Amino acid sequence: MAKALQRILRIRQLAEEQARLEVEQAAQRARQASAACTRQVNAEREQRTTLAANWISPRSNKTPSFGRASDSDEFAEETSWLMEEAVLEFLGWRRKRLEELREAELRRMEPLIEEYTERRRELRQTEQLVEQHASEEAMEKNRLGQAETDEWFSQRNLMQQRRELRRTAADRAEAPGRRSAARQSR
Repeated sequence: MAKALQRILRIRQLAEEQARLEVEQAAQRARQASAACTRQVNAEREQRTTLAANWISPRSNKTPSFGRASDSDEFAEETSWLMEEAVLEFLGWRRKRLEELREAELRRMEPLIEEYTERRRELRQTEQLVEQHASEEAMEKNRLGQAETDEWFSQRNLMQQRRELRRTAADRAEAPGRRSAARQSR
């Protein structure tokens, strides 16, 4: 039975270790998704700052000019602003997708944590069972050792009693002969 319990304990240890590794991997993916979200928020913030700076500074320094070159500069400035706005929209969309990914990773991690907790509980129960079985075996071994000691002592006492009975019987058998010899010598 002890070997069976040891096998079960080893299996539970391996299952608990596997569940722990899965939780760690899921936590790593969640951390990576969180870091990506943070980077995306920072990139979006920088893009807004750039857009605001570009929106304010070229228009304030702008002097009216006529001619073809100024029309193309104005068009380039307008398309530049639109491109920056498009980049900002793209960054916002990407941030939302990364937040969804992070939330999905966190939701995926919850059952893994529950499974790990269950495996850990099973392992602790098995460890307690093994300890209990070892303690019972030790008690049984002590009991058997005590029973053997008691049996040996009982056999020893019995042998001593038999020797005493033999001596007493031998003394009694010799005693009438000695008494008569003692009477005759008187």
